[in-house]
Amino acid sequence: MRLRYHVCTTPAAVEDIQSADVKQSEVTVRWVPPKNDHGAQVIGYQISILLDPKPNEPPQWYRLCECTKSKTPVYVVANLKGNTAYLLDIRAVNKVGAGDAHEFQITTAPVAPDPPSKPWVEEARDGCLNVAWYSPENDGGMPITAYRIKMRKILGASRWNSFGPGETAASWVEMGSVLAAGDASMYNAWVGPLEVGA
Repeated sequence: MRLRYHVCTTPAAVEDIQSADVKQSEVTVRWVPPKNDHGAQVIGYQISILLDPKPNEPPQWYRLCECTKSKTPVYVVANLKGNTAYLLDIRAVNKVGAGDAHEFQITTAPVAPDPPSKPWVEEARDGCLNVAWYSPENDGGMPITAYRIKMRKILGASRWNSFGPGETAASWVEMGSVLAAGDASMYNAWVGPLEVGA
């Protein structure tokens, strides 16, 4: 009697994972299939993500896809937060099961910075105002390059004339910009001259 048998096990780890297209809410990831399928053809890929832990709880892996429908080594991770790092676990899958893990960190694209602090008038002189503010705590993932200064004007309004132009007549006027300095935490800008009698 002769017996022929075939032994197979789960695939080796995928290789060369890369972020192909990075956006604020999604990242496209590509990789190279494993060099060894260990006796059974790869039928897809299992994708997991490590989510931020809740208070007093350890980090939790969340299964994004048990097995992709396509054998193409690409996956779009969606519904992400901007300027945030995530850890992925990608495994090749064959008929035996999911193979060796390959973890890879992705980072979403930067977002708009937080607003600066509430501005205040540092000095008033010659019909102009010196307005000051503190830089925001969060730059959104990219260095701040400049601050745009605007003034909201209601031309013709007066505190003594309640029948004059109201808020509906207000308009924002560009007053210039201030370049950001890497190590500065406080900024200021002279704004004016102010409208006379308005």
